[in-house]
Amino acid sequence: MTLTTRSTPYEIVSAVERVRTARKPGLIAVTRGLEREALLDPPVAVGATFQDARFVTPRTRASYEALGARGVEVRLYARSLQAWLGSGVRGVALDDDDPLVDQWALVVPSVEHPVVFVATDGVPGGADGDMPYTWATSRDPEVVEACARALDLRGSGDPA
Repeated sequence: MTLTTRSTPYEIVSAVERVRTARKPGLIAVTRGLEREALLDPPVAVGATFQDARFVTPRTRASYEALGARGVEVRLYARSLQAWLGSGVRGVALDDDDPLVDQWALVVPSVEHPVVFVATDGVPGGADGDMPYTWATSRDPEVVEACARALDLRGSGDPA
């Protein structure tokens, strides 16, 4: 797959993995489990997308600061996000027209336990907690690495 500055983890994963549907509370549980897994065996880097800065809650920020404090390079992506979010945590502000503002992703390109989680709103504009999302995960190292590169393109400004 040729990656561009508009490529998304959801696009990459949904092309090769089975996509399912779930409500937001269940998906929060999935991502929190993956975050805990990352704390047990810290990877070199973690990338996470949050659609909008309002979803980067104090609890979320604390989780990622804990990873940053352990030497993990953490990048969070969201609309209206500030560049510095805490020790070892860099924010990347997304443009309103970036396809990532409609998606949710957690990318952990670890040597031992690579994983990517992706989701997108099933019904744009629906009630936040009740909205169905389509989602998928992959532990294929090549898929996870492609997702990490897709996010890095936004953080680096490099078009290739």
